[in-house]
Amino acid sequence: MPLIEQIEEFISRKQMLRRGDKVVVSVSGGPDSVALLAVLDQLRATWAFTLSVVHVNHGLRGRESDEDADFVLRLCRELQVECVVKTLPVNTEYCSGKSSLQAAARDRRYRALSSIAQEIGAQRIATGHTADDQAETVVMWMVRGTGTRGLRGIPTIREPNIIRPLLQTTRSELMSYLGNRGLSYRMDSSNTKSVYVRNRIRRNVLPLLRSHNANIVRTLTRQVEIVQEEDSFLEQLVTEALGKIQRNQRSKGTSMNQAGFLELPLALRRRVIRRLLLLVGGSWMLPGFETVETILKFIEEGRSGSEMLVSGMVLMREYDQIHILVDQQDRQPRNENENEPFIQDINIPSKTVWPLTGQALEISAKAGRNLTVFQEPASKQAQCDMDTFTPSLTLRSWRPGDRFFPLGMGGKSKKLQDFFSDNKVPRSQRSQIPLLVAPEGIVWVGGYRMDHRFRITEDTRNVLVANLSQEPSFV
Repeated sequence: MPLIEQIEEFISRKQMLRRGDKVVVSVSGGPDSVALLAVLDQLRATWAFTLSVVHVNHGLRGRESDEDADFVLRLCRELQVECVVKTLPVNTEYCSGKSSLQAAARDRRYRALSSIAQEIGAQRIATGHTADDQAETVVMWMVRGTGTRGLRGIPTIREPNIIRPLLQTTRSELMSYLGNRGLSYRMDSSNTKSVYVRNRIRRNVLPLLRSHNANIVRTLTRQVEIVQEEDSFLEQLVTEALGKIQRNQRSKGTSMNQAGFLELPLALRRRVIRRLLLLVGGSWMLPGFETVETILKFIEEGRSGSEMLVSGMVLMREYDQIHILVDQQDRQPRNENENEPFIQDINIPSKTVWPLTGQALEISAKAGRNLTVFQEPASKQAQCDMDTFTPSLTLRSWRPGDRFFPLGMGGKSKKLQDFFSDNKVPRSQRSQIPLLVAPEGIVWVGGYRMDHRFRITEDTRNVLVANLSQEPSFV
């Protein structure tokens, strides 16, 4: 199958794009991003895309960075694609909490891409990550030490709207494609510097692995796909297990049955602990391996009394119950693994528990006419037009910068932070409110308001129904 058809099949199978979408393409000028732009340019007539290129110049390589920007502008003129160049210098003042200038630059770049996508109404942001990037990421996480979360690698769709159409295409395939089309590109000199871990893996580790397995990149990308599917399945088992062993929900914590917990396989016990700590601590409580193992040891040995953990949690044994409580004197945001806030894939239909408040969420679909057109803005139920968004849903917590179009405001957008303030939602509770999110944006602020863009109209034929079944128990 020709490369362009392989990529198109991957885009279609993963539901990355829909006909008529407006797509922001991140183009650095390197071979991967140039190939991405060229591929999407080939497909845009068939798919009726509208493409807009964004190039972010961080100035990290001086004149070379400026030449990259000039190259991208020339390329876009040749392809007759709109191009925006953003100059966003990065220096040490942006590195607070970041591992490097590169990490700070990446953060600023994604923020810029998101901002421009919102400004122009783009549904998707496409980046040029390849199968080689996937393999490098998996090896890097293996070297650092990780559970299955790290082995999930780079997601094909990163909520809410970032897509990776080249994630199953190797760099060598893209280089051949560029050569066949006679397309030039820029080379980033920093990619040759051995100071960066990823570069060392690319230049030293992967060639060694390739000498033992010529198809190592394909092997690792297949492994990622398997791990992603199995990890999602295990998370469903965790939800089912909590339904059986979780007990009273307190204002400052939660409880579970000790005997029921100890009957679970070790793999599920670890995941249950992580889920409960998220429930008690909110989206900032992302436990590392040592924290989880300390809790497991405490539960398995059946100690009486309580024990303070380094992560600001108090564990108490009371007869056959284990209580996990917040130490209110030591509740400071922390992130032991530098992961994202809680996020969970949602299937249609499905039943799940939002672990940060203990609320049960049920998702279903229905079809028909004579549907209710307007709904009460604040409700434990949302009914949305399924044909107005891509059915690739996630449930996550609030992030700074989130915006949506609250139902009942005439289609005007609003920062979620301002919406919370207007509705007098305490700051301590905001990160625990479930957000149902599609690639196009926030569909529903659980229990508060759905998005105007996805409302039911007289033309609606397919409806997604989301129900929150109980009052939240905020910690």
